[in-house]
Amino acid sequence: MQRRAAGVYIAVFLVIAAGAYSLIGVAQEPTVSVENPDRTLSNQGQKFNVDGRQYNVTSLSGGSAEVAWTQQSATYSAELTNNSTIEQDNTTFRLLIPNQSKPNQATLREVQNLTNDTQTVTQSNQTYVVVNGSDNGSSANKSLVPVDEYKRQQFGEPETRTLRKGNNFQYQNNSTTVSNITKESVMLQWKAPKTTTTSLSSGGTADLGPNNKTFVAHAQGGKVLLSSDVKGYNEQNAEINHFHERIAGLWGVSILSFLAALLLAMLAYMPFKG
Repeated sequence: MQRRAAGVYIAVFLVIAAGAYSLIGVAQEPTVSVENPDRTLSNQGQKFNVDGRQYNVTSLSGGSAEVAWTQQSATYSAELTNNSTIEQDNTTFRLLIPNQSKPNQATLREVQNLTNDTQTVTQSNQTYVVVNGSDNGSSANKSLVPVDEYKRQQFGEPETRTLRKGNNFQYQNNSTTVSNITKESVMLQWKAPKTTTTSLSSGGTADLGPNNKTFVAHAQGGKVLLSSDVKGYNEQNAEINHFHERIAGLWGVSILSFLAALLLAMLAYMPFKG
């Protein structure tokens, strides 16, 4: 009687396992589709417009793309800190700002470097250059010359340039304007083209256009489709995730039912003594 009951339970579990497995076999996975894309990117070099801003497809491969747009007159800025050095007309200058709360100007002073074989000494916080006399370099004929005075003797007066707010200033091959001067730094500004690149990958979103309109990208047949219906696209993905969860549950039912039937069979038909 016990074996007969066990046989019934075994059959039930096997039916459940087979039913779950058959459902897995016939289930069709939903797919994401974009029926009416706002933009279709089909080849490199393609141009398209979003709210008046023109984009250029700079790359397109493997279901992803890069698009770029160029702002012809973007504002750039740079900060020159006090006591820093810059290159101007093949000459090195040091930026010197007066120690004032609101300085109205700054000075660029030419940097005059001593040669490597120039001997210097420091006495009482003052640097001197050791100058040899005419008697074959005898120490008795050596003299000490303040380093600034020695540089004037060797190079002449250092070149200086004055910077004021509103002045034009050539910096790193850009024609800049001095926008502000503080006791810590000099601020420069200039206009130049600026290219902004945006990467698009399937399933990812990107903000395009001057109004930052959000698009979702979808790869299809070597193309990248852009859709502004982000909510609808995400709902399709959520449906796919739910499908996978249900399939995983059916696999669990099928495997556990089969293992239960196997365990019952082993216990019910196990030989016993007596």
